[in-house]
This record gives sequence, C-alpha cells and structure tokens, in this order.
Amino acid sequence: MEPVPAVNGPDLTARLVDEAARLLLEHGPAGLSLRKLAASVGVSTMPVYTLFGDKQGLLAAMHREGFRRLGAALGAVPRTDDPLADVIALGVAYRRAALASPHLYGLMFGRMAPEFSPAADDRAAADATYQPLVEAVARCQRAGVFTGDEPHRIALHLWAVSHGMVNLELNGQLPDVGAPEEAYLEALGYAGMPFLS
Repeated sequence: MEPVPAVNGPDLTARLVDEAARLLLEHGPAGLSLRKLAASVGVSTMPVYTLFGDKQGLLAAMHREGFRRLGAALGAVPRTDDPLADVIALGVAYRRAALASPHLYGLMFGRMAPEFSPAADDRAAADATYQPLVEAVARCQRAGVFTGDEPHRIALHLWAVSHGMVNLELNGQLPDVGAPEEAYLEALGYAGMPFLS
C-alpha cells in the first residue's frame, strides 16, 4: 500500500497544481473542481480542501506556482560580462519555463479561468518576474549595446516577441520554419536589431 502523502508536502502540492492545470486546459473552468482534482490525483478531498480552501484558492495557487517556476528559471540565468548574451539567455529560460509548465502558462497569461483574478500580492509577484529582463536591457544600454536610456519599452518589445513565439509553439500554431528553438532564437535576434547601437 502506498504511503499517504503529507497534507502540506510540497510534492503533493506540486502534483495537485499540475493536475489542476491539466484539467483546466482539457475541460475548461467548469471541468475543474476540488473534488475532481482529488479523484484525478487519487487522494481524498481532505488534503485538497486543506491546501486550497476552494476553487479560487486553487486557481491562486496555480497562478503563484507558475510565476514561482518562471521566476526561478529566470533567476537561475547567470549574469555574465556580456549583457546581450544575458538578454538572450533570459529569453531561452523564459521559453524553457513555459514548455516545462504549459498548462500553468495558459492560466498565467491567458483567460483560461475568466472568473479568476489574482490578488494584488500575486500580481506584484508576477510582475517581479519581468524585472530581470528590464535590468538586462538596462545593462545593454549602459554598455552601449542598445540605444537609449529607457529600458522598459525595449524590454516590452522583446517580451512581446518572446511571449508571442511561445504562445504559437504551445498552441501548435508555429509555422513550419525549422526547429522551434532555432525559430525562437531567430525571432529574438530580429526583435533586438532595431535597438542595437
């Protein structure tokens, strides 16, 4: 007989969050409930209700976990003496994080659950994952690699291209232009060209 997982164990929480995201993607908001989630994972409803409280709590946990994973992936990118290479490395880490948690990505950046609205603290934590890109662009500007001294507009442009490419790939809508990773890197390169000094 399998041991009962700890109610507050991180492994169980991660399993529940990932399975909830899968259920949401496959069945929509109406197909996601705490009871269905418990049945799908093979646990009683008690740990699910203990961890999340209700459906809104579950959606909030999914949103937080998605951005926690993204923040960890971006935070793991080492800072080097080449600021442009660092911008590219952040873009690669962004794509990898999205591909590693595609079900969560839809909730983080889409309207998969229209009834869900993240709390102010959760929105702030999500916004913080954007800062490494802004800082890397600012380093490029200080080094004379990018023009200007206002990094936010350039960062937004680069993120929009990255986000768009990732969405196309996750939704199976990327045109047949070769290997997806190569197409992604090429798009990032083209996105940065207008800003090169």
